[in-house]
Amino acid sequence: DPVFSPQLRTAAFKAFAALGETQEEIRKGIIEGENIISHLKFGLQDESTEVKVAALSCLHSLSRSVKQLRTNLLDAEVWQPLLRLIRAQDCDLIRTSSRTLCNFLLDFSPSKDILLEQEGTIELLSELVLYPDEEVKLNGVWALMNITYKADSQLRSKILNNFGIEHILEAVEEDCPKLKIKALGLLRNVLCDTGEVDSIMMSHGAEVLSTLVPLLSPTYDSTEEEQEQVLCVFINIAAGALSRDLLMTREDLLQSLLNFLSNNNTQLQIAATTCITQLVKREERSDACQAKLRQMGHFKQLQLLLSARPEVSDRAKIALQYF
Repeated sequence: DPVFSPQLRTAAFKAFAALGETQEEIRKGIIEGENIISHLKFGLQDESTEVKVAALSCLHSLSRSVKQLRTNLLDAEVWQPLLRLIRAQDCDLIRTSSRTLCNFLLDFSPSKDILLEQEGTIELLSELVLYPDEEVKLNGVWALMNITYKADSQLRSKILNNFGIEHILEAVEEDCPKLKIKALGLLRNVLCDTGEVDSIMMSHGAEVLSTLVPLLSPTYDSTEEEQEQVLCVFINIAAGALSRDLLMTREDLLQSLLNFLSNNNTQLQIAATTCITQLVKREERSDACQAKLRQMGHFKQLQLLLSARPEVSDRAKIALQYF
C-alpha cells in the first residue's frame, strides 16, 4: 500500500518472496489469500527502485509455481512490466527481472508464446548475454535455453541469426560453472535437428570441437555435470551424417568416449555409450567407423559393460548391435 513507507513495502515483498520460495501450498495461500497480484502490479511500477526489486523477487518466488504461471500470473499479464523493467538502467532491476523472466519462458508457461510474439524479445535476450554483469549474462543464456527447448526450426534459426554459435561457445568458455552448464544446454537445444546439425557443423564445426573436446579431457578441470552435458551435445551432433564423420576424425574425442565407458559415474557411462551408438548405427559408411572403434577398444569395453547395472548394460547391448 502506497500509504506505507518504501522501506515497509520493500520488507513486505521480501517477506512474501521468502515465504513462497519453496512450498507450493504457501505460494497458493499468498496469491489467493493476500491479494498479492494487485500489490505486485503496483510494486512493479513503484517510484522506489528498492520496492521494484523486492516486488520482482516476490514475483520470481511465486512464478516457481506451474499452476500460478498458468492461471493468476498469466491473467494478470505481469510479463508486461517484466519486459519494461529488464530494459532499465539499474543493474539490480535487470538482474532480478531477467531472473524472473526465465520462469515465464519455461516450456509449460503460457506466457512463453506471448512473450515470443512481442517484437524485440529475442534481440533483448541476446543483448543480456553480452551484458558485463555475470548474473545478467547467466539469466540471458538461461532464458535462451528455455525458449529453444522443443522450439521449431524457425525460432531456432531466428535465435542463431540474432545471437550466433560464436556467442554460445564464448559462454561455454566462461569460468562461471552455472553459466557453462546453461550454455551447454542452449547448444544442445540448438543442435537438436538432424538436418540443421550438418549445416551448423559444416560452418562452425572446427570452433565447436575446439571448445567442447578439451572439456572431456582428464587434464581439464571439468565437473562431471559439465562433462555429461558435453557428451549430450555430441550425441546430437553425431546424428548428422556429415557431422558424424567430422567427429570420427577426432581421436582425442574417441579416446575420451572410451575412458568414460569405464567411469564410475553411471550417467557418464550412459552418455558415452549413447554417443558411440550414434556414431556406429548408420548404414552408410559405417564399416570404417566400426573398425576404428574396435581397434581403439570401444567394442571390448562395451562387452565388459554387459555385466554392469541394468541402465548401463541395456545401453551397451544397443550399441553392440551395430558392431
